[in-house]
Amino acid sequence: MAEIKSTLELVMERTRNLTLSAEEKKAQKQIAVGNRIKGLVQKHQDESLTKNQLKIEYESLKKDSDLSDDSLLVKEILTRLDPDQDSQNLVEALEECCRLDTATIRAIINDYHVAYNRAAQKRSAQLKEDLAQIHSITGTAVIPNLDADEQWQQEAQNMRRQFEDGLSKAMDKLTTG
Repeated sequence: MAEIKSTLELVMERTRNLTLSAEEKKAQKQIAVGNRIKGLVQKHQDESLTKNQLKIEYESLKKDSDLSDDSLLVKEILTRLDPDQDSQNLVEALEECCRLDTATIRAIINDYHVAYNRAAQKRSAQLKEDLAQIHSITGTAVIPNLDADEQWQQEAQNMRRQFEDGLSKAMDKLTTG
């Protein structure tokens, strides 16, 4: 009587003699290390890993996976920098784990915040003035909704693009040395 084989058994029979080349194994290991680094940075961002714990875990990962440099961690952290979020812990992680001088990055983030706040105040004042002149709406309780203003949205988007360009240049300098 014929034996009935499961799908798994059939797959195992057909792939029994297949092996990964050295390049494929290296690529898979690189992907696994990259995913592990992403997980560590995410945990640090979520504040379930302190800066010191991140450093210890990362050093352990470096030893286990024979990482020769910090470029994967640097790139992962730099891609997560967001000017609209608190990036302090990420910048500190760059300093602690990768021993990088982050003065340029801190300056870019600070300049963005200053420019953004200044532009928001200026646009808000302009909208208040428009409300007073056009609709005769005045008073201390009048607070313009910048989120509903298309001109402000465009201006904020342009400021964000400039920030990303400046950060990209700083990233290139950091990663190339």
